[in-house]
Parts: sequence; C-alpha cells; structure tokens
Amino acid sequence: MFDHIVESSKVGVRKPDPRFYELACERAGVGPHEVVFLDDLGVNLKPAQAMGMTTIKVGDPDKALADLEAIVRFPLR
Repeated sequence: MFDHIVESSKVGVRKPDPRFYELACERAGVGPHEVVFLDDLGVNLKPAQAMGMTTIKVGDPDKALADLEAIVRFPLR
C-alpha cells in the first residue's frame, strides 16, 4: 500500500529534525511542495510546513481524511 516507509529508528534521524523530511522527499523522488504531511503533533508539522509541505494536524481522523480529500481532490474512503 505504501511505496516508501521512513522509520526514524532505521534512518537515524527523527521528526522534527528537518533532515527527516528531506530524506522522505528524497526517497519518494518528490519536492516538499508536492507533499501533504499529516501528524498529530504541531511540533512535527512546523518544519514540514517551513519546507513547503502542505500539513494537516490530525485530531479527529474523520476530519483529517476530509481535509486530505479536499487537497487531493478524490475520495479516500
């Protein structure tokens, strides 16, 4: 279901270190402006947003999915 999984314990860097987000983009072959990053912690969203990623704070999963569907413009459920 996923093309890439970046596990901080395996790559040696963790959120909110900007290198984590850079590494994820490199592995996926995309620029930050092409990414929608979801997390439940605002501290992890700030570096992603500063790099140019679209971010969604996950509190209510249904709202997060609705927000993501609005961004990608196709249904996810």
